[in-house]
Amino acid sequence: MIIDAHVHLLPRKVLRDRTPFCKSDQPFGSIYSTEKARIVSGDEIIAYMDDSGINRAIVFGFPWEDRDLVKENNDEIWSFHQSHAERIIPFAVLSSDLGEPTYKEAERTLEGGFAGLGELAVYHRGWSRIDLDALYPIIRLAAMKTVPVLIHVNEPVGHNYPGKIPVDFSGLLQVISDNPDVDFILAHFGGGVFIYSLMPEIRSALARTYIDTAASPFLYDAKIYDVACSIMGSDKILFGSDFPLLPLVRYLKDFDKAGIHGNVREDILGGNVNRLLAGKFQ
Repeated sequence: MIIDAHVHLLPRKVLRDRTPFCKSDQPFGSIYSTEKARIVSGDEIIAYMDDSGINRAIVFGFPWEDRDLVKENNDEIWSFHQSHAERIIPFAVLSSDLGEPTYKEAERTLEGGFAGLGELAVYHRGWSRIDLDALYPIIRLAAMKTVPVLIHVNEPVGHNYPGKIPVDFSGLLQVISDNPDVDFILAHFGGGVFIYSLMPEIRSALARTYIDTAASPFLYDAKIYDVACSIMGSDKILFGSDFPLLPLVRYLKDFDKAGIHGNVREDILGGNVNRLLAGKFQ
């Protein structure tokens, strides 16, 4: 079974005309103001899955500043899931405004049956300690509902690109350490934070933390897979395409280059996330 753990679906009205949203939502505009940043429909996601042999996908929206648009995005994702119940696993996106209304949206969606929260992101300012501290009530809710939390993280060095943000890694690790009963998924190979698992105390803190592969062909040499498997363990790596950014085939090329085959390949491509969600959304 192949499960894509990182797929984006935006509201239909944004797909029809992104221009007003690029103007009204600065973080969205910083990423999607160019037509090179694709936006796809639910039908296109299903076509991608069919063409790639992907059985299931975790699908979520964008962390809009407008909380009403966040709700609309989540409602459309839920409708998409209902139309393809055996294939689409809905995660609830939340506003970058991490106040009480955002908590209420997390509560609403999880009580409604969403399988997790994410991709949580603050594209306009990055993850500061203040923003990370604001996540605690939401994360405690995820703990009560026993669902995973997917957080947008990126590497602190290297080339700049739309959506790259500063991350307080010390604060992030503190949040994870303070919530040992929560399964975290850190997008984009966790910005490389897994390397610190070579430190015993960090390895202990990351015991229930996973990293996904989203956008990795744009960021890392294919050797990242071998390094991550060696340090983090192949059971903690989840294939995520960041579709429509990249398709599965691009990742398979890196798997081949890195010599990722057999059971390890099967686990990364779906086995790991299947076990992570066992009993939660199956």
